[in-house]
Amino acid sequence: MAHYRADIRRTARESLAGLPRFVGFTVPAVWPGVLDAETLPVLGVLTPQERREQPSRASVTCRTLLQVVVRRRGSSTVEDELDEDSEEIEAAVTAAFLRARQGCFLEDLTVVANTDGYSNVGTLVMSFRVTTFRNIPAGR
Repeated sequence: MAHYRADIRRTARESLAGLPRFVGFTVPAVWPGVLDAETLPVLGVLTPQERREQPSRASVTCRTLLQVVVRRRGSSTVEDELDEDSEEIEAAVTAAFLRARQGCFLEDLTVVANTDGYSNVGTLVMSFRVTTFRNIPAGR
């Protein structure tokens, strides 16, 4: 049985896999620290952080940060392309978690564009918060 954060990443990846907009994107299992221009465009799914609350002795509420990252080359309209990416990502990801009966909302969105030598490169980071309720693992 997969860990619940692995399930969160899988749900997000599967929701994006069938979108025509992202066909041909590299989708690494782990987000690389450095990306060269030949690797672009890239679509990444990460769960880098989690907040926890303990409402009872036996359970915990987990609010997992799910990030979807897109990095692509483009023209002077690369930010516009990333805005369009964000629309499709938000719709697909939130619908997938709704179908799974899990709370998921877009908490933050960042778009950064810069020049990488000869072309513009844009990065979109979408931060969703996914809420799950877990039993506290029993000690051995």
